[in-house]
Amino acid sequence: MTELKNIKLAINPTDTLLVVDAMTGQEAATLVKTFNDAVNISGAILTKMDGDSRGGAALSVREVSGKPIKFVGVGEKMESLEPFYPERMASRILGKGDMMTLYEKAEAAITADDAEAQMNRIMSANFDFNDFLKQWQSINNMGVQISEKELYEAEEAFEF
Repeated sequence: MTELKNIKLAINPTDTLLVVDAMTGQEAATLVKTFNDAVNISGAILTKMDGDSRGGAALSVREVSGKPIKFVGVGEKMESLEPFYPERMASRILGKGDMMTLYEKAEAAITADDAEAQMNRIMSANFDFNDFLKQWQSINNMGVQISEKELYEAEEAFEF
């Protein structure tokens, strides 16, 4: 920690962001407290939000440091760094999912013309495996990962 303090004094940064792995859960509280006491962080970046973590670390960061979470990482590339939206995280923590982000990804991946064409094929009973494959590829392009198990569970829950 001494080295971090010395670096902060030497370069006088405008922001001091702590990168927190979302998979640490409530253990993040100890980590955040230690770093905040040592270098007075200005905010945090929460990573690995594309996994199974629901965001308990987000509560720890805010509660312990009083500082905002500025970004979340939802992948391994720089493009996967997204602004943090507290209301979306609250929805995720409560198990309701993040519908707004899903909507934004769908809007970016599927054009209105494609959606209308698919709807017309379904309504006219011409929807086939190729149409299904195209939808599946669109979902994969959105970055949504669906396992075979989840697909099977969804199929079981679907009433014909």
